[in-house]
Amino acid sequence: MSQTLTVARNDFRDVRRSKLLWGVMGIYVAFTALILYAEGTAPEPDLATALFGQFFMTTLLLPLVAIAGSYLAIAGERESNTVAFLLSQPTSRAAVVTGKFLSRSLLIVGSLLVAFVVGGLIGVVMYPSLELGVSGTFIVLTVVFVGAYVGPSVAISAATDTRSRAIAGAVGFYVLTDVLIVFENFSLVNAVRFLLAETLGLELGQHFYEFVHNLTPAGSYLNATYLIFDPANYLPIEPLGVIPFYLKPWFSVVILLAWTVVPLAIGYWRFRGAELG
Repeated sequence: MSQTLTVARNDFRDVRRSKLLWGVMGIYVAFTALILYAEGTAPEPDLATALFGQFFMTTLLLPLVAIAGSYLAIAGERESNTVAFLLSQPTSRAAVVTGKFLSRSLLIVGSLLVAFVVGGLIGVVMYPSLELGVSGTFIVLTVVFVGAYVGPSVAISAATDTRSRAIAGAVGFYVLTDVLIVFENFSLVNAVRFLLAETLGLELGQHFYEFVHNLTPAGSYLNATYLIFDPANYLPIEPLGVIPFYLKPWFSVVILLAWTVVPLAIGYWRFRGAELG
């Protein structure tokens, strides 16, 4: 544990100066303020409605913040060979992976709190109520969502030995699990449906394709909105009704946590057997 904390502390001190990270985070803060301000100017401003819109914007932008802050966590040091010096100290490879994940997560969550503080100030001025139950759940889910992209980004960084491969892997993961999930007209789910139903003639039912959607971090995060919002109030869709447990919002949180842990374990396994130097 002491090795992990040492790596995390030193890495946090180095990465907090990243202009790319703060630039992307600044865009997120600006959009947060814009969404809350726009709803706040309505005749009857409702913070829950503003946060519902914030969910979709967060689904697209926050993974970019996670990638910008994490994709070079280990790959950058492998390419420059500074990781060999780090490992020459009494530091294990497991401590390097977990320490990097911890520092990058804390930095992004800390910068995310800036957006929440800005949003809170706008809420105090422009809204009749901060709706702490809704706001608090939104913050918790968003922090979990951060881990679901920092974990894979650090894992990809640990599994690759050059900057170019790390950014290619991280961007590819973002496009596959986020962009092709949010924009449903050309989506991963539709591609799977075309392959299985149209090409192979398999009839698997709607629940299967909904599960494919929810297996991605973005899909799970969007599905978790049902923990906060009644979709009938915001979207022209039918109520959830009776659905299997693996499509329930609470299970989406489990999937998000799995996206945090499982890729890290795979990334460590690849990094543990990598030749350095």
